[in-house]
Formats: sequence, structure tokens, C-alpha cells
Amino acid sequence: MTAPRLGLWWLVAPVLVLGLVGFALDRIQLAGYLVAGGLALGAVLRLVMPTGRSGGLVVRSRWVDVATMGLLAAALAVITSVLDLRPRG
Repeated sequence: MTAPRLGLWWLVAPVLVLGLVGFALDRIQLAGYLVAGGLALGAVLRLVMPTGRSGGLVVRSRWVDVATMGLLAAALAVITSVLDLRPRG
């Protein structure tokens, strides 16, 4: 038995890793937008690519995957945009 192919998942993973690096470097807003962008990219790829080529992006049905990643991306982008990160004194 061979391992399943990851397909185009490798396009999304580096964007998400960059977001995590941004969090580690205390660049919270940039990191939030990067992670939201990675989720949005995953949603678009899952929407337009055939299931056989989507690889690691396939979890459930196409519409559930797209809706989940899209809603998470939108929610994270909104939350990131309203963050007030100014120090309080």
C-alpha cells in the first residue's frame, strides 16, 4: 500500500508556517493575515482543483472543506483587523 499523495497542500503549508513564524517574532497582525491568507488559499485550491489533485486538502466533501476554510479565513482576518495591540500604561 502506498502513502496518499499530498497534492497541492504544499502550496498552503509554507504560508501557514510563515504565519507561525510571524507569531513567534511578535508580528501578530502580519501573522494573523498570513494564516488567514493561507486558509483562503486552501479554500480556493480545494474549490477549483479536482479531488484527486487536492490531496491533503481533502477532509470532507468539497463544499464542507471550502466553507470551513473560508469561514475560518474570514473570521481570522476580521479578528486580526480589529486587534488593538497598543501598549496600555
